Amino acid sequence: MMEHIKKDIALLNIEQYMQLRPVLSQIISPYAVIKGEALSLLCYNKKSVRRSQDIDVLIERNNLSIIEKVLINNGFEVLSKSSKTINRENRIIYLSQSHQIEPYIKETKNHYVQIDLNFDIFWGEYTSKRVDMNEFLSDTIEMEIYGAKVKSLPPLKAMIQLILHHFKDMNSIYLLSTRKSIKFDMFKDVYYLLKNNYEAISLDKLYTISEKYEIIPYVYYILYYTGMLFDDDLLKKYVTAFQTHEGEELLNCYGLNESERRKWKCDFKTRLESESTYDLIKEFLTDKDKEKIEINRKVFLGE
Repeated sequence: MMEHIKKDIALLNIEQYMQLRPVLSQIISPYAVIKGEALSLLCYNKKSVRRSQDIDVLIERNNLSIIEKVLINNGFEVLSKSSKTINRENRIIYLSQSHQIEPYIKETKNHYVQIDLNFDIFWGEYTSKRVDMNEFLSDTIEMEIYGAKVKSLPPLKAMIQLILHHFKDMNSIYLLSTRKSIKFDMFKDVYYLLKNNYEAISLDKLYTISEKYEIIPYVYYILYYTGMLFDDDLLKKYVTAFQTHEGEELLNCYGLNESERRKWKCDFKTRLESESTYDLIKEFLTDKDKEKIEINRKVFLGE
């Protein structure tokens, strides 16, 4: 059964990269394919280990329109089928409250191929110093994935992107209310990315870049919970080194900003095993929280 699932994942991913190949060959601005197969290779040295329904591409915000034209010229279209007025409204919300724009899709014989354009590694609610994406994309590495030559993040920056992505998933009230956004595989990816790229993600290198980007508390948060699931002496050294009061304050909390942050009423094991984190938080949501969730449902899920 597991081999059958792996085969299905591989077939979908092959189709995705066949459609992505001509797009990437026409992109001249800095970019990196993130998560998905690129991360699979960095974490596990194998393709199709991670299940992914789309391909995420990280770009600089000012290059969005250029890359969108490339996608359109290669048969992709915006996922939303709504009116131009609604599309404009959605666009504004995506740009102001998210790290990406509406997905682009292309229908093939067997699948829908979806491309997500990400223009930031932080979440929409983030108010501190942003990372210069041109600098972040300045040292990409080349990979070959199913015949497509792609640029991706080096292990150290892949770890930064992964940690921030997981922090968002574990703390977004909208995501906690609409999907299972705390999963074992999240921490498995962090652990094996570190273990299989130890020299590139040495403690000194990870601490230096985390200090530069002012994200030490978020790194501590994810490493702490990874350490709860993987008993590893090397990982313990990282957790200890990144421990700060601010990072400890984030533990056992959810919410992406101060106004919506509150304490969990259950332990981490319960959160991890729950099929509905919404059931764990729904009685503590305010009217403002619920309004935000509904707006995001309409925009991001089309409901």
